[in-house]
Amino acid sequence: MKRIGVILLALAINIGAFAWGKTGHRVVGYVAQQHISKKADKRINAILVDYSLEMSGNFMDFIKADTNYRHMGAWHYVSIPDGKTYADITKNPKGDVIWAIETLINELKTKEFKIVPNEQFAILALVHLVGDVHQPLHVGLAEDRGGNDVKVEFFGESSNLHRVWDSQLIDHHGLSYTEWGNHINRGVDILQVVDWQNSTVREWAAESQVLRTKCYDFGEWDNLKYEYIYRHIGTVEQRLEQAGVRLAGVLNDIYN
Repeated sequence: MKRIGVILLALAINIGAFAWGKTGHRVVGYVAQQHISKKADKRINAILVDYSLEMSGNFMDFIKADTNYRHMGAWHYVSIPDGKTYADITKNPKGDVIWAIETLINELKTKEFKIVPNEQFAILALVHLVGDVHQPLHVGLAEDRGGNDVKVEFFGESSNLHRVWDSQLIDHHGLSYTEWGNHINRGVDILQVVDWQNSTVREWAAESQVLRTKCYDFGEWDNLKYEYIYRHIGTVEQRLEQAGVRLAGVLNDIYN
């Protein structure tokens, strides 16, 4: 894993935002850390060594620059048409985010690693991909590549709908990942945590599929500003919180 560590350090400054963006993925890891049991935390820390959950969240984006991991590109998303479910679609032979999460969870439980090199890699990948499946446009439409082909402006600057949801809605507030995490985690009680954790990966994806329709709700006003943020920031906050809580639930189940 030393080579991967070098890649992370070398690319951290130069790579642009992917998926939830650097801040969003760190928020997911930070929230998860607040809900990890002491036993699981100790075991995970012994495996990650040089990583924390929050700082491992961007691992899967940073390694995109390494051709050895290009085959994992399809793991970040899944395309499901309106009116269809995951069970209805023809599966991508390269994999998708639902398949990847389910497989990683199984391999972490059995300790038989086939799609990733080892346990550390599996945890790093899981942290990122659980975040991805909670971003509504990562359970997107193939015809516009999850909103990547929907050109918009964000406060007058050229962008696309996917990028707005990945990072611009979050970064516009100028908060650190710890400030974001503390903000969204403050009102979540144990009953809410149990409810969110009592769900499957496919249910997480189905939630995103329902929510993605709202992402397109900007009419002819494709210069997205405060009004768009006002209507959608609550969804962003909830999905980041759900991702962190559910990630913790998965890790607690594996390592308790």
